[in-house]
Amino acid sequence: MTVDWVGACRDWRGSHASTEATLVRHLDTPRRILDAAGGTGREAVRLALRGHEVTVLDPAGAMLTTAMDHADAAGVADRVHVVQAMAEDAPDLFGTHDFDVVLCHNLLQYAQDRVAMLRALVAPLRPGGLLSVLSPTPASGDPFACAADEVVADLAAVGANVLARYDLPRESDQPAALVHLIARH
Repeated sequence: MTVDWVGACRDWRGSHASTEATLVRHLDTPRRILDAAGGTGREAVRLALRGHEVTVLDPAGAMLTTAMDHADAAGVADRVHVVQAMAEDAPDLFGTHDFDVVLCHNLLQYAQDRVAMLRALVAPLRPGGLLSVLSPTPASGDPFACAADEVVADLAAVGANVLARYDLPRESDQPAALVHLIARH
């Protein structure tokens, strides 16, 4: 199967704004946020502009350099931090209770073992903290998509209870291409 990654990235660009809008409904005060596989820091910078302290965790050094360049340009370099490592390494890198919120956006569908990935990501999350999971659905056409019910079951397996589910279409007249779940751990 051939995947049009450039087209897919263009289609998902609007999802960043929708995801941010649904996430901030659950963030009443500035929080300590871990952005797993946060790449170039697009979400991290936007959240830092809202007063949050954000750590971007990503294995790609060049992407983290870009994240810090974006943070510096936006005037929030003091609230954006980067760590070069895999998401699975989170328990070894951070202490328990280091973060109030963990973002797992467009990552879970690539995990060999989704439950193990979620366990690693909730390890540095404080009790009662929020886990934000964004994943493509089968309607997206993404060959790595996860069914929303499967992701809900994976969250339950790590002790996270879904507080809200947002189904996000690419276009308003299409079926949901992404599911955004907010869970409390």
